[in-house]
Amino acid sequence: MQRNLARLELVLLAGFMVVALGLGYWQFFRQDDLIARPTNPRVAEEARRVVRGKILDRTGKPLAENVPTPGGISERTYPAGGLAHVVGYHSERFGNSGIEERYDEYLRGSRSADPIERTISSLLHRPTVGSDVVLTLDARIQQSAVEVLGGQPGAVVVLDPKTGAILAMASAPTFDQGDIDDRWAALVGDAGHPLVNRAIQSTYTPGSTFKVITAAAALDLNLVDPRAKFRCVETMRIDDLQVDCKNHAHLANVDFREAFAWSCNRTFALTGLELGTERLALADGLRAPFPWQNQLGRSAQRLEEYAGRFWIGRQVPFELTVEPGQLKGGGEWYPSLLAQTSFGQGELAATPLQMALAAATIANGGAVPAPYLASEARSPGGATSTFNRGGGTLGQAISSRTAQTVNEMMVLSVDTAWGKPAAIAGTKVAGKTGTAEAGAAGSTPHSWFVGYAPAEDPRVAIAVIMEHRGSGTDFATPAAGKVLQRALEVYHR
Repeated sequence: MQRNLARLELVLLAGFMVVALGLGYWQFFRQDDLIARPTNPRVAEEARRVVRGKILDRTGKPLAENVPTPGGISERTYPAGGLAHVVGYHSERFGNSGIEERYDEYLRGSRSADPIERTISSLLHRPTVGSDVVLTLDARIQQSAVEVLGGQPGAVVVLDPKTGAILAMASAPTFDQGDIDDRWAALVGDAGHPLVNRAIQSTYTPGSTFKVITAAAALDLNLVDPRAKFRCVETMRIDDLQVDCKNHAHLANVDFREAFAWSCNRTFALTGLELGTERLALADGLRAPFPWQNQLGRSAQRLEEYAGRFWIGRQVPFELTVEPGQLKGGGEWYPSLLAQTSFGQGELAATPLQMALAAATIANGGAVPAPYLASEARSPGGATSTFNRGGGTLGQAISSRTAQTVNEMMVLSVDTAWGKPAAIAGTKVAGKTGTAEAGAAGSTPHSWFVGYAPAEDPRVAIAVIMEHRGSGTDFATPAAGKVLQRALEVYHR
């Protein structure tokens, strides 16, 4: 009997030791895994009781905030419209997106601009209150950008070319963040892709706005005198591609600046093909053997280099993920592809943010501004944690002298040529239009404009894309003028 009792004691003791070891293991070594399990009801309950920090625009206007409900649990609301793609959504079912996701740790209070304050609150079991996140966005400029899109597919990006601060980033169609839980299936299945931030997640054929980069490359390599006149009336055949001078049919003789302002495809097809030569040959009368025939590889290499300097085909460092786009697909260069790419067609694809940065680079003396959206976090007690100070660059794409020449060409475009609808009374505007063929043959082209103002001391740069709307001059350009004017009215560094 005594022996049986001893055995039972040993079994029970062994059982207790196994349980104790198991509990110790899970409590001390795997507690984070237990806490993070989606089935943990305490986590869900705790998350509901967190007072999430506000997201504010640069003037302090709330873009996202929590409002108390009768049950003692606050609800996330979005009082400013038109910012769903940037501010994002916060959902217990579907997670977070945009700034809500990028700075989630600060907003939900797991990190704080004041760690001591957070520790004391935790020890005293006070309700968790997250830090506010302050953005560079200006709700007034954002509203103007939303209005010019009118709900039609497209995007607008506005930034300070000197600091890189994003002032507006509009994408259409959009969605209501407050309805995300109820309308998720409908939004995901919507053929218009309202959840996609077209400013950074969609790539487009940029059309003639890319001539800013082609022109910058030729000028930076000192291949052309921008004021030397040449005759340009002949249509030219390159492989199966025909390029003409019809955009300036009223001017038989032009210089490089005027060919840019009037968006001459023939001039820029030849410019790209001849980047590897010692001097551009742009005038009528070119006959085989052509100047580029033995220099195609070098010309392509130089276009690739300068496109890369402007961050085309590269992942732009930014708080939200930006699609890299491409200069061309995986095949080899051939004359007509290089020609098309040089005037903004071919297999070329870029995001609106990348094209806004191209304009901002010219405005910034040839240095690519480093874009950013969030400036700081503010703890409930008022302490701040700086995310970005502004003024950083992603490299020097071209010389300041080249940038000044391209600036003059972009001013000429708005003063005298296709960019006129972007003009603002009393302010010099620099810009470049684009009408980009996209989609099936015969489909309406994309309408583009990139530019900045004031041209002599730029404060704001812009890119506007309106999908399948038509001429850049007729649609994106006047829209850009309206947004630029509003931005100049309200934005002061």
